[in-house]
Amino acid sequence: MRDIKIVIGANYGDEGKGLMTDFFAADAVTRGLRTLVICSNGGSQRGHTVITPEGVRHVFHHFGSGCFAGADSWLPRYFIVNPMIFMDEYEMLIKKGIKNICIYVDPECPVTTPYDMITNQLLEEHRGNKRHGSCGAGIWETLLRQGPGLEKMQEMSDNGIRNFLMGECRKQMLSRLNDAGIRKIPEGWKDITDDEGLIDNYIYDFRQMLSHCIIRSGDILKEYDRLIFENGQGLLLDRSRKEFGCHTTPSSTGLRNPAEMINEYLKGEAADTECCYVTRTYLTRHGAGPFREECTKAEINEDMADLTNVPNPHQGTIRYGKHDTKAFLRRIKEDYDSMKLPEGFHKRMSIALTHVNEYMTDISADYISDGESRISVKKETC
Repeated sequence: MRDIKIVIGANYGDEGKGLMTDFFAADAVTRGLRTLVICSNGGSQRGHTVITPEGVRHVFHHFGSGCFAGADSWLPRYFIVNPMIFMDEYEMLIKKGIKNICIYVDPECPVTTPYDMITNQLLEEHRGNKRHGSCGAGIWETLLRQGPGLEKMQEMSDNGIRNFLMGECRKQMLSRLNDAGIRKIPEGWKDITDDEGLIDNYIYDFRQMLSHCIIRSGDILKEYDRLIFENGQGLLLDRSRKEFGCHTTPSSTGLRNPAEMINEYLKGEAADTECCYVTRTYLTRHGAGPFREECTKAEINEDMADLTNVPNPHQGTIRYGKHDTKAFLRRIKEDYDSMKLPEGFHKRMSIALTHVNEYMTDISADYISDGESRISVKKETC
């Protein structure tokens, strides 16, 4: 029977999804199971931190957080590919000692361009204290543009990509800026937008990315023993959370995407499916937007240090809050109950509680972690 783990952030992100993905991947690989991590939503704005037992640290964006443990990765059609960030991360992983990186990419993946990122960052600057809380990776802009997917771009010549970028993509950028009241590209940005090297570098990164990945659709799922769906962001940032207005992410952060892939590609099989909801012992929110549970850092733990969520120009400084346990349990149950699986699939829920060394909570958990690496994760027994 196939074994499936679905790792979901239960809050606003930053819960420990990378840690739990690494834990589940190492457990499987150690037992000789072929393991695939599926980055089931989002794009390069994902920032999932893994620290190996040997102390090697990496923040995963384009690759599954099971890489250090020896798992392969697949980016399905729900994932937004960014060739520039992909190549930066690929080279970084090689330098950190990961050999024989195996990553599959769906042919329908949307592809971010430099103009999507520039538009995103300029709009956030223009919004000032009304910013949306975007990290500047161009996620919304890529989806709004509705351009060709990965395979169609692969079929273009270099000149075809150049014309596409300087024509349709640049036109979309100027239109979006104009709609926001930005009639002229600011001087600090003009040198970037007019630099022909920007296009040359992008085309190079795009071709290099293609040389380091394998284009495969969802039939790849059938070739692995353990599948780990690694969701990005958290349930409270799901695109359906209308109460947060523009301060969400344009994707499904819960079980919807994994369920669709399981029903589409694995129907007729059998699998044990564990839906693992991850949370810190407290809440965090990195970016603007309502935060009913917000409190000061001192009310949690003044001495906490977070190397991943450092202040940046787009999202500002990470914010902290205390759990509303009833609301927490209600939202994970709503998401869990929404998942309909094919006949033969056994489904169960678990909760992973991280950062237990920093703050106490009354939430009961199936897994607890008081450290940074997979060896800190302990499975609770009744």
